[in-house]
Amino acid sequence: MAQPMTTFPEAYPQQNPHYGYDQGPLLAYNPAPTAPKTQVFVNQPATVTTKTVFVRPRVKPRNYMGMSISVLVMVNPLFGTIALIFSMLSDSDYDAGDVEGARSKGKIAFWLNIAGALTSIIVLIVTVVWYCVEVAAVSDSIYDEP
Repeated sequence: MAQPMTTFPEAYPQQNPHYGYDQGPLLAYNPAPTAPKTQVFVNQPATVTTKTVFVRPRVKPRNYMGMSISVLVMVNPLFGTIALIFSMLSDSDYDAGDVEGARSKGKIAFWLNIAGALTSIIVLIVTVVWYCVEVAAVSDSIYDEP
């Protein structure tokens, strides 16, 4: 058995056509007449020109940031800190467009890292040798008979 259809009220009630401002009489839209459409094909021989342009890519120079952090944490804090500063300066020079300045500061950071590592190794060797000599001297003095 079919149920009768119920009508729902409109979503937006009809408004007074003269609500707001007077729009004046409605004119029919009459576009301007158009010219007949034609297509023109032009075939011309293309001129071939060859230009060779050599562009050197802007390669970021090494800044040795990882090496500087390693030397700072594990080997020599003094040289590592200075090398880390030069590594950061190298990055900022590259970002500013000064590739040669970035390269020179990266080399300075590298040699500071090497100097820090070598200094720490030399201090370690001297300390071990000194300790061995002192232990030997103490042990000789203990075992000497009066």
